[in-house]
Amino acid sequence: MVRTRHWDRLKILWRCFFIQGSWNFFALIGLGFCYSLVPVAKKLYKDPKDQTLFLKRHLEFFNSHPYLASWCAGAVTKLEEEAFNKNWDDYRPIQIFKERLIGPLGLIGDTLFWQNIKPAASALGVFIALTFGWIAIPIYLLVYNIPHFFVRIYGFLLGYKKGFDIISDLSMRHFEKWKKLAATIGAVATGACIVVATANSAGQGFDVLASFITAFLIAWIMIKKNKPVFYYVILASLMAMIVAAGVRTVAF
Repeated sequence: MVRTRHWDRLKILWRCFFIQGSWNFFALIGLGFCYSLVPVAKKLYKDPKDQTLFLKRHLEFFNSHPYLASWCAGAVTKLEEEAFNKNWDDYRPIQIFKERLIGPLGLIGDTLFWQNIKPAASALGVFIALTFGWIAIPIYLLVYNIPHFFVRIYGFLLGYKKGFDIISDLSMRHFEKWKKLAATIGAVATGACIVVATANSAGQGFDVLASFITAFLIAWIMIKKNKPVFYYVILASLMAMIVAAGVRTVAF
């Protein structure tokens, strides 16, 4: 039985951090995924021709949230070992498996990180920056990257352990509590930012305070109407800054 060593798997995991190093219209991150599996090819196959065939199989289309690509890499490493040791005649099941993971990996990663963890960490970082200054930078990096690194490493190990069965773990309901936790932290941090910003605006004069309150009310109305609040907050903030600058210029 030929299997990858712990050191080989560590190299695969490490390469997954660079999976977005090369994009193309044909395979998206397929080239980066193939690059992460090079240690598998070297371990299982000694003939350069067999290594070439291995790499060609994994140069096909693949896409995923970059943080969850390691889940697929771990599972594919396991499956390639089984295919080699059991002398599979057809490697198509591995390709089909990769294709079926594209949707769940993208959905979970986007929902968990882009929609919840990243905004929550950013809001917390802004609040700390407003109140304590530069210490916000390392705190933000810790708050964001602890779950980031955990998801990459845990997913790779779980994928290698389960192989095909990793599909049963790729449901949004398994991540619902983390999603709610991030959303709660983000809401609390945003509320704290509003309190600090209000206090700072009040100390700078009525015109700045009025502009801030106007921007806040516009954002609140958009939330109530289920509009894409992010863009309206930016628009309202720009309007508020223009109004404040105009009032100060006239007063001067």
